[in-house]
Amino acid sequence: MRKALTAAVVAIFVVVPGASQAASSFDDLVANLKSPNVRTRLEAATALGKTRRAEAVTPLAAAIRSEPEAKVRQEVVRALRVLRDLNAVPALVAAMSDVEGDVREEALGTLVELYADRERQGAVSKFLQMFSDEYDQPAPAPFTPVEASVYHAMAQALHDERKEIREEAAFAIGILDGRSATGDLVQTLQDPEPAVRGAAATSIGKVGTSTDGQRLIPLLADENATVRNRVLQAIGALRVPSAGPALREMFEANRRKESAVRILDALSKVGDPAQADLFREIVKDPDPEKKRLAIEGLGRVSDASLLSAFKKDFQRERNDDLRLAYSFALVRLGDHDFLDSIVLGLTSSTAGKRCRDYLLEVGPSVLSDIYPYLNDQDANIRAELCDIIGAMGDEASITWLDPLVKDPSPKVADRANRAIERLRRHGGPAAGR
Repeated sequence: MRKALTAAVVAIFVVVPGASQAASSFDDLVANLKSPNVRTRLEAATALGKTRRAEAVTPLAAAIRSEPEAKVRQEVVRALRVLRDLNAVPALVAAMSDVEGDVREEALGTLVELYADRERQGAVSKFLQMFSDEYDQPAPAPFTPVEASVYHAMAQALHDERKEIREEAAFAIGILDGRSATGDLVQTLQDPEPAVRGAAATSIGKVGTSTDGQRLIPLLADENATVRNRVLQAIGALRVPSAGPALREMFEANRRKESAVRILDALSKVGDPAQADLFREIVKDPDPEKKRLAIEGLGRVSDASLLSAFKKDFQRERNDDLRLAYSFALVRLGDHDFLDSIVLGLTSSTAGKRCRDYLLEVGPSVLSDIYPYLNDQDANIRAELCDIIGAMGDEASITWLDPLVKDPSPKVADRANRAIERLRRHGGPAAGR
C-alpha cells in the first residue's frame, strides 16, 4: 500500500513539470523569433507553425513586419499556412507587398488555401492553375467571406514584376469570387505574357458578366493556343451572343481540325440566333460529339415551333447521349416533360455532370417540376437534387428541402442541410449570372 502511494506521488511530480516545460517551450519559441541568430529565428517560425496553437498567429504576424531576412519571412508565412487561422489574413495581405517575390507568392497561395479550404501539394503556381481549371465557378469555402483587402492585394499583384505572380493572382481572383476586381482582370488581358492573359480570361469566365465577356472576343485571335482555349471556355461560360460571328469564322477555319469541337462547344453555348443554320447543318454530321453540340445550340436559339420536329428526332435517336441532348433542347423550348431523362441521368458516371449543368442552365423555371423528385427512391438522385436546388433555388425551396434533413440516408440529410443553409445565406439563386 505504501509503495502504491509513493508511486502515485512520483507520477504527479513527473506530469506537472512536463506541462510546465511545454508552456515555457512555446514562450521560448516566441522569444526565439527575435534571436540575433537567423537560423534560430527560422527554426522558431517552423516550430510555431507546428504547434497548431492560435496564439502563435500574433508573434508570427509581427515577425512578417519586423523580420529583416527574406527567407525567415517566407518561413513565417509557411507557418501561418500550417496554422490555417483566418486571424492571420491581415499579416498575409501585408506579406503580399513584401520586397521579396518568393514571400509575395507564398502569401498569395496561403490566402487561397485559407479561404478555399484546400490544402496544396507542391508549387503555388501548379496548385492555383489546377484548382482554377477544376471548377467552372468560384470556389471559396462557405461561411468565410473574403475580406476586401484580400481582393485589393490580389488586384495589385496583377501588376507584379514577376509574371508567375501576375498569373497566380489572376487565377486566385477567380477562385475566391473576386467580382470587385473584374475590371482589373479585363485590363490584364493586355498583359504581354500569354500565361497571364490566359489566367485572366479564365477568371473573367468565373466572375465576370456577359458584357465583360465581350472584351474577350479579340483574344480569339491570340497568337497563343492556350490563351485561345481559355478564352473559348470563358466566352461559353459567360454566354456572350455577340461572340457568335467570330466563333463561326473560327469554326469554319478549323472545321477539319481537332480544335473544331472546342470551338463549336463555345458557339453552342453563347446563344446567337444567327448560328441556327449552322447548327441545323451539323445536326446531320456523323460525329456524335458535334451533333450533340448542335442539338444543344438549337435548343438555346430556336423557338417553340421546333418542338414537334425535335420530339420526332428524339424518338428516332438511338444514341443515349444524343437523346439526352434532345431532352435538354426540348426543356429549353418549353416542354418540361423531358426533364425526367435529365433528372434520372444525374447519377450516371458518364453523363451526370452534363445533366447537372443542363438543370442549372435552364434554371429556376423548372424548380416546381423537380421538387417531386426529392421523393425519388434513389438516394443519390435526392442528394444531387439537394445540391442543385441549393444552387438555384430561393427561400421558398427550403420548405421542400426541410423533410430531407431527416432522410434515412446520411448523405441526403447532409446535403439537404447544406442547401438550406446556403439558401438562408443568399436568399436567392446562386447559379448563373
